[in-house]
Amino acid sequence: MRYIEPSFSEIKESDPFKKIAYVAHNCYQVEKIGQEKEFVMRILSFKHLAMVEHYMLAAEISKELYERLIGFHNRFIILAREGGLFYASFSLRPLLDQKDVKNTPLSGLIVLLPDELKNLFDIGGLDLKREGKILSEEEIDKLPITIYEKIKNVTVRIVTDRGVTHEIVRHRLASYAQESTRYCNYANDKFGKELTFIKPLDYNKFSEIYDRLFSQSEKNYFELLENGSSPEMARGVLPSKLKATIIMTADIEEWKVFFALRCDSRAHPDMRQISIPMQEYFRKEGYIR
Repeated sequence: MRYIEPSFSEIKESDPFKKIAYVAHNCYQVEKIGQEKEFVMRILSFKHLAMVEHYMLAAEISKELYERLIGFHNRFIILAREGGLFYASFSLRPLLDQKDVKNTPLSGLIVLLPDELKNLFDIGGLDLKREGKILSEEEIDKLPITIYEKIKNVTVRIVTDRGVTHEIVRHRLASYAQESTRYCNYANDKFGKELTFIKPLDYNKFSEIYDRLFSQSEKNYFELLENGSSPEMARGVLPSKLKATIIMTADIEEWKVFFALRCDSRAHPDMRQISIPMQEYFRKEGYIR
């Protein structure tokens, strides 16, 4: 048994396959470098599409495509307009969800993709004109704030406890990939054959009690595994202070809502312990203006 402090880091990976693979590997707490594209293609074949939500693209599009997408009503596509300019923010999720993209306005987004992503889709035989362009991060950052906050997405890896992650996932307009106690076997070598807990804020006051209770939880968990229980069943004895790594992707508009609620004095102290430094980081990076 050991204690660690909560922490966070931004994921800035620009390669789509490397980023999606990294996010997916977080669920199983494995670290793999290489063959990311092959791995992503495999999870796509399983329809495990939640992972691709973390690779977001933003495009400036034509008025005609904007109007067709509005009529399509897809919750995974964020649309915005400023004056006579029109924009869309999206991941591969809505494009991959459709069995036949040829007969939908989604084909207008697919044609904008770089070749490595466009090749994931069958749009052969369609004579599609380009109705926009994919925006770089630099171009997104220069947009008017009303547009910027809707289509600028930031991905953060947060190390906290499972009580806090239960609150984080209450924010609906975001995507998540969380360390899974179903598939992680903490008796294995890669976890040091021990449980890791986030150190309680009042640990110094109640250290003996915490040490005794968490040690007993670890003992109970390992005893279940040793007697043939699976990790997904043995997890029932794990406390909410168990360390959990969660990756969250959201646009700036949603991050501002997150910070407004989770940095507030009425928020749980464990939540504020991580959310306040995160908010300071967002301000330092210029994400929140």
